[in-house]
Amino acid sequence: MHNLKKARKFSFGKVNRIKSKNAFQLVYQTGRSVVDSMSVMYVLPNEEQNIKIGFAVGKKMGTAVTRNRVKRLMREVFRHRREELKNGVEIIWVARKKLIAADIYTYDRIFMRLAKRAGILK
Repeated sequence: MHNLKKARKFSFGKVNRIKSKNAFQLVYQTGRSVVDSMSVMYVLPNEEQNIKIGFAVGKKMGTAVTRNRVKRLMREVFRHRREELKNGVEIIWVARKKLIAADIYTYDRIFMRLAKRAGILK
């Protein structure tokens, strides 16, 4: 039973997702951006107690299989690093083409670098 509680900390539930087009547009237009050669992060503070994140991978990145793999790796990095982020922010993490060939450790390094520059680390 103890392992189940520990694993729950790494869940990625519906309360943490940005799904609607309007929510994405709000973060794009009013949030501030932090740019890297492999990805861009848009950050917008909100009044909620949880962190919301959306992932954007454009069609120019390749086939659906490739895009879904990129999003899966991005989600995994967020799941493991969520405890290190401040509450009350909305994030959109946009992938660039160079990110396709990267491994999970590169995703992690890029996410943490962008989060630090955006000022959302605890």
